[in-house]
Amino acid sequence: MRPTLFVLSLLLLVIAYIWGQPLLRKLRHDSLKKRPFPLEWLEILETELPLYNHLPETIKQRLRSHIQVFLAEKQFIGCQGLQITDNIRLIIAAQACLLSLNLRENYYPKLKMILVYPHIFQIKRAIAVDEYIVEEQENIVSGESWGKEGQVILSWHIIQQDLANWQDGHNVIFHEFAHQLDQQEGIANGVPPLKNQADYQQWSRIFTEEYQQLQSQIENGLKLTIDPYGATHPAEFFAVVTELFLEKAQILQQFHPQLFQILKNHYQLDPFLWLDSQ
Repeated sequence: MRPTLFVLSLLLLVIAYIWGQPLLRKLRHDSLKKRPFPLEWLEILETELPLYNHLPETIKQRLRSHIQVFLAEKQFIGCQGLQITDNIRLIIAAQACLLSLNLRENYYPKLKMILVYPHIFQIKRAIAVDEYIVEEQENIVSGESWGKEGQVILSWHIIQQDLANWQDGHNVIFHEFAHQLDQQEGIANGVPPLKNQADYQQWSRIFTEEYQQLQSQIENGLKLTIDPYGATHPAEFFAVVTELFLEKAQILQQFHPQLFQILKNHYQLDPFLWLDSQ
């Protein structure tokens, strides 16, 4: 084979591979979603995840199909002796998939593995002391999302607390997977991938106003609707208000209607469908 013809053939194969990957991925996802959902998995959702029983049947059906894809593609690793069970996998997968249910077939493409600790855990962070000095500090945390590494790290103990208080506006799974969505286009900055440029402009305006308002409320000692941790960084603000949106929608709509509406439009979910008994 002539060198020119060989190079051309190789180039065509590369192009075919690149163009074919999305189609192959979609076919794989469609196949996974059509699999029968195991009855033992359904029992776990119905008995261990309070939110699931409040969801409309149409959302339940779609959620189960998304869980099939998520569990097939993501690796779960138990840390510090924790044994990963179907219970752990399903509780995490169901809530992660609810968050991304209507986001263009989003199955967290950059996420490779979920590490689960039995309790809160320590991580090391490099902190810039000044322009020239960086110190390594240890922090105790209940969850982490590392976009570049494709990892989410969670505490099973905190998850269990969240399950017992599923309408308190605090949910480490929603929080960390909101970060994952935020990190899909790079470093987390409080702006997840949106549909068009106009959406980015509206998002920036509303989130900047609300973020600054929260900081002002804290400075003036006012009563807060949003967790003050959200005032530490725009990325944390997005994650915190996502928790509030999904678990205390009435409160968010009452005190921050613009924020509620833009999150409703973004996630294409209406929590009032399952929080009406709150």
